[in-house]
Amino acid sequence: MTRRLLAAAALLFAAACAQPPVRDDVTIAFSDKNDFVTVTAATTFELHAKSDEMRARVEAARSAAQSGTDPWSVRFSRLTPEQESVTFEKTRGALERVTRRVVLADDDLQQIFSDASITVDVIRGDGYRELTFYPGTTSRATREQQRRFNGELTAWSSAVARYFSTVHHLYAYMNENPGRARYLFAALMREKQDDGTVPALLEDEEAIVDAVVDAMDAIATRMDQQEGRAATFAEEADLMFNPFPARISVRIPGDAVSFEGFKENRGEYAIEPVDLFAAIASFEGKWISPDPLAALLREKEIPSEELAEMPRQSRAFVPATEIADAIREQFSRPRTYTVRWRD
Repeated sequence: MTRRLLAAAALLFAAACAQPPVRDDVTIAFSDKNDFVTVTAATTFELHAKSDEMRARVEAARSAAQSGTDPWSVRFSRLTPEQESVTFEKTRGALERVTRRVVLADDDLQQIFSDASITVDVIRGDGYRELTFYPGTTSRATREQQRRFNGELTAWSSAVARYFSTVHHLYAYMNENPGRARYLFAALMREKQDDGTVPALLEDEEAIVDAVVDAMDAIATRMDQQEGRAATFAEEADLMFNPFPARISVRIPGDAVSFEGFKENRGEYAIEPVDLFAAIASFEGKWISPDPLAALLREKEIPSEELAEMPRQSRAFVPATEIADAIREQFSRPRTYTVRWRD
């Protein structure tokens, strides 16, 4: 049972460490009083990189930011803004974040993204303004990164296919023995009983649950190996499919009349990087349901009793190629990002 706890912890740790060691966030805030826009680019550096490769990458990025040769310094150097500021934040002497802020005419937004395959358009209509991003084909990934991503995707899909097969075997047993479903889920989800003990399983059940844990452990191990590299599988997926060089957040004065492409959250309209774990969670119901792996990756745990009551579906065999195609489809980007608001 200890091994199951370790496998679950490894998955949760991998999910928590999914953030890249150097992260870029750009906020574009429009004014309701004029045609100026405030653009803030924040670069955050991981203070506790997991590997020598990642530490080297972080140090190189820090050095570039301090010397003004990093990508955002270069992009902002093309502009003649109304206002400009740079803030360096350190923790115990280590540079943790650089924030660059400029105020410029909204017509100049295109210049910031002129090195990316992105067209920016700001339209002023009768009583409204509209911002649209037209992303093109991304060229951010090098040929070596593309080759490595395709190889990782093949291996990843094979590991997920094995996981689906073990879950199918588990659910077939549950369907034949519905009274045992709650205890099996409790064991799989490392859930303890009221007295602090783990549910007792029959010998045959131990083998079935162990097979699922082994499959999840293989996925967790692959995640951990990827996290040890300078660039992770998730980051390379973002380079392959996302032309935007940062997470983009758009803030508008007032409520939006309409929007598409963006993810809206409390008046903020975001373009998120490719999210490997969101792609995993989105598969729930496609091949298996409920999905124990997706349940483990949720912020709020689902009790074993609730999982046991859910309708179960699974497939005995899911080709790895089908999984790879579905992952690529999840990584694809909208053709346009548009938000319109009253002016």
